[in-house]
Amino acid sequence: MAAYVVAWLWGGRTERFVAATMLLHFAISVTSIAYEWPEAGLHLPRQIADYVRLLIFGWLCFRSNRWWPFLMAVGLGLSALVDVVVVFDPGISPNGAVSAKIGLAYLFDLTLLLSVCERWLAGEPPAGRAAWARADIATAARRNRRKPAPCPEATPGDDTAKAAIA
Repeated sequence: MAAYVVAWLWGGRTERFVAATMLLHFAISVTSIAYEWPEAGLHLPRQIADYVRLLIFGWLCFRSNRWWPFLMAVGLGLSALVDVVVVFDPGISPNGAVSAKIGLAYLFDLTLLLSVCERWLAGEPPAGRAAWARADIATAARRNRRKPAPCPEATPGDDTAKAAIA
């Protein structure tokens, strides 16, 4: 959880998006524990969330110019592969599969922290400050638009148009 807080506070837009995605996946995973298929031991909602997360990170690989979304997508692919192997090979213990997923989760958190460190070392500002700066600029632009426009019939030095407005 600390990695997600650090990513949210000091990371860029990509890091924030990833932190929100990972927290949402965590919430879905925790709530899906109750839904287990007894025949195969499948947690279908969690596995669907895993595959959706893999698609999101695959999309992020092509959209972002950073190195770490590719690493996370590869790790998510391995995590999805663990689910497939467990289904087809009943000899793998559930503890072994969970252990592999926990190890990959540590890799994801460490990668997210390293991405924030990379941003900090490069001197890039966090997304939070940039977002507030954009909000200030947008507010100033909105205030400037609300100023009353001059009357189109008025000509410079014409007092009759001023009297018509008042």
